Amino acid sequence: MVLLSDIKGQSNAVRYLSNSLSSGRIAGSYLFSGPVGVGRALCAKAFVMELVCPGRSSSGAACGRCPACRRVSALEHPDLTWIKPEKNRAVRIEEIRKVKDVLGLKPYEAPVSACVIEDAHMMTPQASNALLKVLEEPPGCSLLILITNKKELLLPTVISRCAEVRFHALPACCVRDIIMERSGAGEESAYFLARFSQGSPGRALEMIEAGVEERKDELMALAGDIGREKNSSCMNWDTESRDRLIEDLEMLIMFFRDVALGKEGLAEMALDKGIVGTDMYRFFSEYSIEKIYGTVERLINMKLALAGNVNPKLVAQALPGAIK
Repeated sequence: MVLLSDIKGQSNAVRYLSNSLSSGRIAGSYLFSGPVGVGRALCAKAFVMELVCPGRSSSGAACGRCPACRRVSALEHPDLTWIKPEKNRAVRIEEIRKVKDVLGLKPYEAPVSACVIEDAHMMTPQASNALLKVLEEPPGCSLLILITNKKELLLPTVISRCAEVRFHALPACCVRDIIMERSGAGEESAYFLARFSQGSPGRALEMIEAGVEERKDELMALAGDIGREKNSSCMNWDTESRDRLIEDLEMLIMFFRDVALGKEGLAEMALDKGIVGTDMYRFFSEYSIEKIYGTVERLINMKLALAGNVNPKLVAQALPGAIK
């Protein structure tokens, strides 16, 4: 069970919410903005827990032990509605109407009726307009928290009616410690994942479950075969999945960036320290610095093309030529 005081790396957000609780100045609606996997949803759950806990301290801290706290932690509290759309699925107007109905009811047992909407930027235009009506005339004793990593996709009028709480990527050392604590990964592996996840412990832990380190080993072997022209089959990339290709490109960009640092005499600044000194690292270090930078530029352009909905199959076909 996570309390506000347990949230790591988000001191400004935690301080703001804790001060709101201790002063009693709670806004009717909040916007939790920032990258994926940095604690936004955990913070929302902890904030609601501290609002509904009947035994919270004078500073506003929840006890973390009572039935109310346990039910919020399990997302089973009768006064909490939590909406989390499936990946790439829109939040529809029917769900927002449900939010309006729930928030309009008198709370069963808590001081407020609370609703949390993850990926709020996935609302349809109709859902956004319906939510705007809720924000314009908020029901009494209600709390609404929107969570997004793409604030720019929300209506400006929705944003303006929420108290924004900004979250940021965590320092690599903080993410490394979280990974080691929660997964048992070694320090070198945790440090690589901390850098590769771009300061997102949630994303890093998902990567461990998805076997990203095993994929890294496959990727380096494949890149080495392509560079050495070991066999003609290497000219075909081994995946055409958009998400997998983006991850592959990110790892390759990181690798060639580290090779470039080594060429410039800055190997100690490598993001993936475990790769420095390997056969792969030494092989690509034979490339000229201009060729390495050119490779990085091509890989970045491919990643941007994928983000712009270019056919993944075309990228997969072109990828071997980008690193050869």
